[in-house]
Amino acid sequence: MATYVYIRKNWKRPFSYADKDTPHIQYRHVPMSTAFNMTTSLQVGWERASKKQYEHWLELKEKKENE
Repeated sequence: MATYVYIRKNWKRPFSYADKDTPHIQYRHVPMSTAFNMTTSLQVGWERASKKQYEHWLELKEKKENE
């Protein structure tokens, strides 16, 4: 079982992760217990993300920076 997981949040539109929102999406690599607390807390928007989703976000972010 993984001890660290990725979580994500879109600061502009919670629970929306379209490619056009890349600058507003934030990812964190946190322990499983912290991820549980962040996703069930009163802060709206944090949810679990896969490593594949994180890598896709990194690619989009690099493209935006190189434009």
